[in-house]
Amino acid sequence: MPDPTTPLPAADAVRLQSEMEFISELCTVVAGSSELQPILDWVVSKTARLLGADECSIRLLSPDRASTKTVISMDKGGQEAGTSSWPVPLKNSVMGYLMVKPGELATSDILSDARFPGLRNVTSPARALLAVPLYVDGGIRGMIAVSHRDAGREWARADAQLLSIVASHSAGVLEKARLRAEAEEKRRLELEREKIEKELMLARDIQMRLVPEAALECGPWRADGRLVPARQVGGDYYDYFLVAGGRMAIALADVSGKGVPAALLVSTVQGTLRAFCDGHRRPAELIRELNRAVVRHAGSGRFVTLFYAELDPQESQVRYVNAGHNYPLLRRAGGGIEQLATGGVPLGLFEDAEFEESVVPFGEHDALLLFSDGITEAMDGFLAEYGDDRLTALWTAHPDDEAGAFVTRLIDDVAEFRGAAPQSDDMTAVAVTRRPGN
Repeated sequence: MPDPTTPLPAADAVRLQSEMEFISELCTVVAGSSELQPILDWVVSKTARLLGADECSIRLLSPDRASTKTVISMDKGGQEAGTSSWPVPLKNSVMGYLMVKPGELATSDILSDARFPGLRNVTSPARALLAVPLYVDGGIRGMIAVSHRDAGREWARADAQLLSIVASHSAGVLEKARLRAEAEEKRRLELEREKIEKELMLARDIQMRLVPEAALECGPWRADGRLVPARQVGGDYYDYFLVAGGRMAIALADVSGKGVPAALLVSTVQGTLRAFCDGHRRPAELIRELNRAVVRHAGSGRFVTLFYAELDPQESQVRYVNAGHNYPLLRRAGGGIEQLATGGVPLGLFEDAEFEESVVPFGEHDALLLFSDGITEAMDGFLAEYGDDRLTALWTAHPDDEAGAFVTRLIDDVAEFRGAAPQSDDMTAVAVTRRPGN
């Protein structure tokens, strides 16, 4: 048994002092920070100095084998000189070797090492290299390596022992810090998701408070509508109300974009439209004023498609403007279908845009259907669209449906067509049909 009073050889004494110094300082670093990156930075810096290396690199493996890495370069005076990164083939070769072969990997030139023929033509900042695995609970959780930019260093047994001791004391600390970092990132993502969900709920609340709560009757007609928001709230909006002269105003709009910004622009459109609808402005004049308001509030790249119409029961006609919206379908008493397209560009693009209006007869047995592209562009699991033809066929096939009944039929038909495929956009429809009993 060795005599405990016998002095250690000088080299062993220096190594033992270095080990104790590393352990002591590591405890201090861990006590001062629970974050992963500061601990990583300290370990690589300290290890490079202990081994007299140009670089130290740590690679940590997550359960899915993704990695977090840091590499700190040291100059000849032991000062931090910058950061670099190993090429992917080198990282994978060293990590793969340590996971298959027990112990350390020591080489005076890894690029010419016969064990790694695939690295012969690789350009690397690391040539002479010493690496050992990081073990946690009997499993490899990563590696730590020291290296030189130039080939030629022969690693002593004492070097491997010192790096192994560094690894054994660092592995558990780094693993706990990594797990904390992952937990903090997961919590951050959860908070971000909760924030987005709150914003979506706010946008949806704004959106739904702007649409009518009940059907509206005017002369021989009844208007009824429905808006089904997608999870990612967009900017669909519809409205109908009475204006001077006993006319019914009807509007359906679709704001570009999603979420709260789109919902707020919808509120601007709704408030401005109602403010300008005094019963005296013609639809084209009204839409020109609305366009100027949208230009001021929309911001760069945002626009609004809108269809606006006024139904006049005394004149049996509808006067309308279509600002870039899907063409509404006017179903005649005899079953024929007309599209209402006259108008101009979407709102918000050009402040001086002009809009044309049109007047068409609208008898008490005619019917009008307004809809958003969330209807026609709804897709099934095979990415086929519901389409204009399917919509027109459904509208033609049910002339006896009251407005609300047809809108419900349409929304249900789109949902059946979509099947298990998710709803990607708001679905909005408004129908104007003959009043029940008339």
